[in-house]
Amino acid sequence: MTGKNQLHRSGTRLQRQGTLWLQQTRNAGGTFLEETQNASVTFGGDMRAASAKLVATAGRSTGGFQQALRKEAREWQALALQTRDAYVAACEQQLERAQSQALSTREALKPGAVETAALRSAHDLLGRAQSRVDERLGRGGQPAKQASAKAPSKSKAAKAAKAAKAAKKGQSPLRHYDELTAKDVVNRIQRLSGPQAAAVLDYEQAGKKRATVLRAAEQRSAAAS
Repeated sequence: MTGKNQLHRSGTRLQRQGTLWLQQTRNAGGTFLEETQNASVTFGGDMRAASAKLVATAGRSTGGFQQALRKEAREWQALALQTRDAYVAACEQQLERAQSQALSTREALKPGAVETAALRSAHDLLGRAQSRVDERLGRGGQPAKQASAKAPSKSKAAKAAKAAKAAKKGQSPLRHYDELTAKDVVNRIQRLSGPQAAAVLDYEQAGKKRATVLRAAEQRSAAAS
């Protein structure tokens, strides 16, 4: 009797423990499923929030990039317009200068203007020559005038011969001739005799061959002959 009761109590305890185990296992499974469902819902919400945040961030970045592109395009457009305006202004200035030079050249090439300019230049040359002659005559005084009046032909002939001889030997016909500019030589040629001008012509033809000097020497030599 005692053994049967013990067995019955043992079976009851095992049954109670099994029932408790099943209940706890069922409860744990339900909790797991509930927590899994909640975690899935939370994960889905987090994913949606993250996606929305990603879309918003990408939209802001795209908008900023578009604004930067528009700003650069406006700056390049302004630079192109400035460059075009500067080029147009430079072309207009060049055209105005060319027109002004053309008008000046046309006015200068008129027959009356050319003749006036040539006469004015000749008048200035004669005036300077006359001033130098007057200055030298003033320095020399009256005795020098009388001496030159007594024997002008001998001194001029001697100078002319000396200049011609020097030119043939390759020597300068005038003092410091090689240091003189073409303008200085032309001014001095106006006061030379025919042979002296011829000597200058020979020396210049053998040397620098300056057109203005050669022309002045030929004219003086022809005028004095």
